[in-house]
Amino acid sequence: MEKNDKIKKTEQARLIYIDNIRLFLIILVILIHVSIIYGGEGIYPAKEGATDEISPIILTLFNTICQSFFMGLFFLLSGYFVPQSFDRKGAKKFLRDRLIRLGIPLLVYTTVFKVIIDYLILNFFRGKTITFVEVINYNLKNPGWFIGPLWFVEALLIFCFVYVLYRVFIKKSFNPFNKRFPSNKSIAISIIVLAVLTFSVRIFFSVGEEVHVFQLAHFINYIFCFWLGILAYRGNWLESLGAKQARTWKIVAILILISLPFIFVFGRAAENTEKFVGGLTWQSLLYSFWETAACYSIIISLISVFKKRFNSQGNLTAWMAPNFYVVYIIHQLVILPLAIIFQDIFIPSYVKFIFVSILGVALCFVIASLIRKIRFTKKVLG
Repeated sequence: MEKNDKIKKTEQARLIYIDNIRLFLIILVILIHVSIIYGGEGIYPAKEGATDEISPIILTLFNTICQSFFMGLFFLLSGYFVPQSFDRKGAKKFLRDRLIRLGIPLLVYTTVFKVIIDYLILNFFRGKTITFVEVINYNLKNPGWFIGPLWFVEALLIFCFVYVLYRVFIKKSFNPFNKRFPSNKSIAISIIVLAVLTFSVRIFFSVGEEVHVFQLAHFINYIFCFWLGILAYRGNWLESLGAKQARTWKIVAILILISLPFIFVFGRAAENTEKFVGGLTWQSLLYSFWETAACYSIIISLISVFKKRFNSQGNLTAWMAPNFYVVYIIHQLVILPLAIIFQDIFIPSYVKFIFVSILGVALCFVIASLIRKIRFTKKVLG
């Protein structure tokens, strides 16, 4: 009994830095959506024109860097926990639990949340005057599948379903690296192949263009990251990542980040950003390589840094950690009202971004904590 308890405590301690990474990522999700409201490039239903010239530049650079890695790392960490869950529960129970944990938030968002968000956007960002009842009636007459940021949840549900099919019908594991972290050569070759594939997809589907609710321009790396997460669990990669190899990719990440402004200037992004987001252009090819290299170098760097320096939790982070999934689901319902409150306050956009971000993060976690205390929510929200 004591031995089992010791093993369990060791496993929990080993995963603390992963919880901290997820907290970091969910905070980035909030900051990115707030930044788009105040002038950063990106797709978001609510936007307020920038009041100054510097805010769009700073916020766009911030969004571009985050977009290169943050959702890929989300998919990798999600894939990391899939095999052990499937092994423990079996196909039927695993799929049922995924449908509950992922499917129910999707249904709630596309019905209840959608009406509230439509009301806020139409009345406060689109210049219309429409009652809440009218919004409800419109949605009843024109039902649609609007899930906002929960596209990630839907994609994850699809990925899990494909994984179940693989485990049920193929019943063989495939890990080309076994119990060791992939070599630098393997990572570099993977980056080149993935960049070429990403560029090829973007010839037909530009960044920002949606098929159903998915931006296919990003999905080469999303799919690959989810698969990497599965391999990482089977091969114990996160524990076998060495300091020397991590240091190499930290240097690569720094160089990649420093190069971004120069790539934008060299490619004349200020004159025409469309050439970067897709099509048969050298700018799209260059940006595909930059984004892919940034994705994997930053992911490796973050895993190394968090494992070494952020593998513990104080009272605050220990309280925040279990609430990250609820925060992801509800954050739009928090930041939109805050943005509305700040609409008539005449301060630079980057200052609004700072205030709304800080208040938004704090309120999201407080509200999420209260929601998780409601009876019957634990099975869905954890």
